Amino acid sequence: MGSQPEHGPRLPEVDRLRAALAVRDAGGVTAAADRLGLTQPAVSRLVSVLEVELGFAVFARERRRLVLTDRGRIYLAEAEASLGGLQRLAVLGRELRLGGRGIVRTAAVSVIAHGVLPRAVAALLRSEPDAAVEISEVERDEQVQGLLAARYDLGLLALPLGASGLQVDVLADAEAVCFLPEGHRLAKRRALTPADLAGERFIAHQAGKLMRQRVDDAFAQLGLERRVVTTTNSTALAAALVAAGVGLAIAHGLPRASLPAGVVTRPFKPRLGFGYAAATRTEERRGELVEALLRHVRDAMAEEDAGAVGPARPSLAARSAGKDGP
Repeated sequence: MGSQPEHGPRLPEVDRLRAALAVRDAGGVTAAADRLGLTQPAVSRLVSVLEVELGFAVFARERRRLVLTDRGRIYLAEAEASLGGLQRLAVLGRELRLGGRGIVRTAAVSVIAHGVLPRAVAALLRSEPDAAVEISEVERDEQVQGLLAARYDLGLLALPLGASGLQVDVLADAEAVCFLPEGHRLAKRRALTPADLAGERFIAHQAGKLMRQRVDDAFAQLGLERRVVTTTNSTALAAALVAAGVGLAIAHGLPRASLPAGVVTRPFKPRLGFGYAAATRTEERRGELVEALLRHVRDAMAEEDAGAVGPARPSLAARSAGKDGP
């Protein structure tokens, strides 16, 4: 007697997942129905059928409100990621049907996303007009998770990097520089030290970032404190705040060629160096488009000011441990 084929759990209908996600995001059935263009009974029925299929409640009613259960929260988070994957598949299918070569799902930290990446993407699309690039601005730790979960094809991130399962190529070493408004009295100096900057209003990176820690340490070693008036987690935003006259900033030198008008940079001493790298999954061979985009990223980095970006070092060993990102 032949063996019977094994069947896994039945997959829920996409409409039911979308209804449950809409209720979660909108905060109730009425708002979810408006968002989906359905009636309230239809949305309630879709969610109820989903809960019957799953065998547990996704929502609980508290004080006439629907709130997620613990199991519902976990399940819908995974459902959202899965639906995102299905949407990307639909886009990819359309691109391929129309003659496209595919999509490069790219994640980049802010300093790269607002610096060299736009120029690299423009160069790629000039040479590969049938390609498409999906770009997400994502911090390093979230990038690592996304790469390992196959949500991204290419990550452009800051070192050090301690994750296994990734192929990591060092792209560049960049030194921290001081951002100043053009015409500031300190712009006349060739380089700036903590003593030069004492008493100035500062835009600083947020607490917990490696850049913030290292700059604070440089001042503390001389018994100095910065006058921090604004904090941000974005080098691009820090530069915009400098242009607006909010204060000075010490930040990554990598996007020097794309700084806003009215902002100049000067080297900061002591030297604070940071490394940047490209990462892909080791279990997957890099596709042609990923390799092509990576080449253009390298070219764009090479075009950056020589004083802001140095050549990539051949060894990753000294910078591959630890979890603090700039």
